[in-house]
Amino acid sequence: MKYSTKLLIANCIPILVFAAVSMIMGLSQFHTGIYQEKQNYLKSSALAAMVLYSSHGYGDYGRKADGNIWRGMNFNVSTETSIVDDLKRQINVDTTFFFGADSVMTSIIDEDGHRAVHTNALNHIKEFTLTRGSELWCRQIKINGKSCQAYVIPIRQESDNSIAGAMMVSVSTEDFDRTIKNFLVTTSASGIIILCLVYLVIRWYTSRFSEEFYEVSDKSKRDLLTGLYNKGSFENEVKNAIAARKPNNFSVLMIFDFDNFKYVNDTFGHQIGDEVLKAFASILRRAFRTQDIIGRVGGDEFMVYMPDLTEEFLSRSDRISQEILDELKTLEVGPATHFSCSIGIGTDNTDYDFQRLYKLADSALYQSKENGKACYVRYSSEEHPIVNQ
Repeated sequence: MKYSTKLLIANCIPILVFAAVSMIMGLSQFHTGIYQEKQNYLKSSALAAMVLYSSHGYGDYGRKADGNIWRGMNFNVSTETSIVDDLKRQINVDTTFFFGADSVMTSIIDEDGHRAVHTNALNHIKEFTLTRGSELWCRQIKINGKSCQAYVIPIRQESDNSIAGAMMVSVSTEDFDRTIKNFLVTTSASGIIILCLVYLVIRWYTSRFSEEFYEVSDKSKRDLLTGLYNKGSFENEVKNAIAARKPNNFSVLMIFDFDNFKYVNDTFGHQIGDEVLKAFASILRRAFRTQDIIGRVGGDEFMVYMPDLTEEFLSRSDRISQEILDELKTLEVGPATHFSCSIGIGTDNTDYDFQRLYKLADSALYQSKENGKACYVRYSSEEHPIVNQ
């Protein structure tokens, strides 16, 4: 996994976790809050309805011979539709008056257009309000086949404070559910947009940071003068390449050592000497493949590792060596001309590690100097085996 990807994940995961936890907590608080608000609203409506009913007539509630529910002698609850209708019109809630378990007045209209006075109190209303005298908050209740929210308070007799019935105010959950749904959609959409923006910012930041990191990291691996791998990074790169070498393919390590480079520095100065080294580095870049590893491992010493060469292309190192020697003869850097180098080549297709391959190439380099310099010598591990020490 790339460093930039790891950095992006490392930055995004905490933010996503924080955002998810915050959203869950926010939605939970919103959910609790909006239900609490609805509960308080319906409770206030129930108390208001009770005040309105209590302001009419006086005495106890009872069923008279005509079948209607009266309060005292002068207030027929069963026929007073104006109270529940006014409440529905003014505060948009339905009000139902229960005498015992039977509804005797309601603003709820059934499918036939009639008041749903035949509705009986549900079991939990009977249990909590009619039996225990407790107020009841119903977050989800079926009334006349519709899903509703309701608040129920007991109706007590004036004479002995006994429970005569219950006052229920209710509202359809359709609008309520729509409000929650709209909030969830809006919040989720806003959250997704914000997370996308945060992701883009983090991605831009990590991309910039990764570029700078790789640039600094790469510079630490490079020789400042030539831009090639320095000694330490060259060895690491080659060791990794040897470890990944395909079976039976050849590893080729080439060592280039300038001939009489001290003469160039002493005669023309170190500035010209540096320009010569940079020119030679440019020659090496042009001569080798992009997958070949090139490094400056000493003052005037360079190395190149050619990974995974088949036997058919093994002689390519010889051809490249000769081309480099020929180009050095014609190279001109200011007043300095006619350069040469000695080249040692080590090849192996067995199990040589870097140190053994280096010793093999170094032995070939020594032989090229013995042969008069300005030439190359290639040793193979089969013909010149190096004992691992």
